[in-house]
Amino acid sequence: MALFSFFQKDKPPTGPEGGPLTAEHHALIGEARLRANAVLRAAHVAHRQMIGLVLMGVPTIMLAFFGGFSLTGLVMGLWMTVAGVLEGMGEARIRRLHPQVLKTLCINQLALGAMFVVISAWWMLQVKLGWDDKQLGQTSAGISQLVGGAGTASSPMLKSTFHLVAYAAYGSVFVGGLLECGLTALYYRFRARQLEKYLAETPDWIVAMHHSGAL
Repeated sequence: MALFSFFQKDKPPTGPEGGPLTAEHHALIGEARLRANAVLRAAHVAHRQMIGLVLMGVPTIMLAFFGGFSLTGLVMGLWMTVAGVLEGMGEARIRRLHPQVLKTLCINQLALGAMFVVISAWWMLQVKLGWDDKQLGQTSAGISQLVGGAGTASSPMLKSTFHLVAYAAYGSVFVGGLLECGLTALYYRFRARQLEKYLAETPDWIVAMHHSGAL
């Protein structure tokens, strides 16, 4: 339900009882703006997330087609790009204090983190079970050409080094994705509670002005 409401159009703004704004109304609006500032900071986080995810996602999609097609690389790139687009859409919704936007962005981050964990764990499993022997052989052949045949695919030292580097790279994706997305999801959840409190304590006509973009 939260995801569907994320794409709903905003209602047109309405004033207090349809009448003109008075000095008292303007004072209420100013006080409401101050209380909304904490929630609106989440828009800056969503903006940074959008830029970072798109800048990482698009190159990942391109790299998935180089040196042999990588389905997991393509999935990761597409997922990051789509998640970045959702963060960008969420930024605009946050500025209008849409009731469900922060919960939706929280789910977006949790799903993104789960993707990083699953794919990086899959990659490490491939290394553990030796399913990456083809890639190891290609790496070994390249090293052999550079050092005049010193490296071979059967070299225990080369294989150990390759696995160590792979574990470090895939492990960083696992831990980084888990921490970054998990902490961002917690942040969005915290701001969502603040937003719920703000909407409950703010007059409906001020909330309608937020939704319409008038504030």
